[in-house]
Amino acid sequence: MMNSAQRICGACKASRRSIRHGATLIDVAVGAALLSLVLIPALGLMGQTSQLLQRLDVQDQLLFETERIIEQAKIDLCDPVQFATRRGTFDAVVVGNETTSMRSRLTIEDSLTPSLLTMDALVWEDRNNNGQPDEGELSQQLRTQWSQL
Repeated sequence: MMNSAQRICGACKASRRSIRHGATLIDVAVGAALLSLVLIPALGLMGQTSQLLQRLDVQDQLLFETERIIEQAKIDLCDPVQFATRRGTFDAVVVGNETTSMRSRLTIEDSLTPSLLTMDALVWEDRNNNGQPDEGELSQQLRTQWSQL
């Protein structure tokens, strides 16, 4: 004769046998389809992010070079002779940077206020190597004024 504890234990064994410990082929196929719906667009975004990061890195290099040209011009203009005579547009050489196709141009001109100069620096990535900033080429431009007083 079985007591109630043995009957409960027997019911437990029967319920354990009916529990499945795996996935069916349909479950795996549905899971793979859902995963591909999420991963494929995510991989496309990763590629776009990589391109944007590269573009941002080049823009950062261009801005650094533009600031360097302005600061070097300020140092040069501390000399009274240079401050009195240096006017016009000058091509500056961009050196020591990873991108070898950078070009730069510095323009120094008189302002409306006496003893004040306007400096305009432009640095661009010259992809076609024609020496001119073209549409679609990345560039940075800074403009400032400088006085010797």
